[in-house]
Amino acid sequence: MNSTHSNATQKQYLIIFGWLGVLTLLEIGAVMFKLPHTALVIFILGTAASKAILIALYFMHLKFESRLTWLLPGIPVVLGLIFIFALFPDMVYQLTWKL
Repeated sequence: MNSTHSNATQKQYLIIFGWLGVLTLLEIGAVMFKLPHTALVIFILGTAASKAILIALYFMHLKFESRLTWLLPGIPVVLGLIFIFALFPDMVYQLTWKL
């Protein structure tokens, strides 16, 4: 990390902690309201991704790192998405074949 970059302050950490708590309460509320399964899965995955991004940016200090450092977590994410989309036709075929 370069010394020219500033780190997050304690106030910013508390704000992020508050947002993480709010997102967690929203997830619990979504389960309690018994949303349809598909909507619930999409909502939970969206809030989980939001929380993961907040944690990576502030608590892992990625917000203050160089762009080159973003390649380390970025490459596995891209590969994972490629694998998901590469296997998606097989998943659809399996679902339609069982029907």
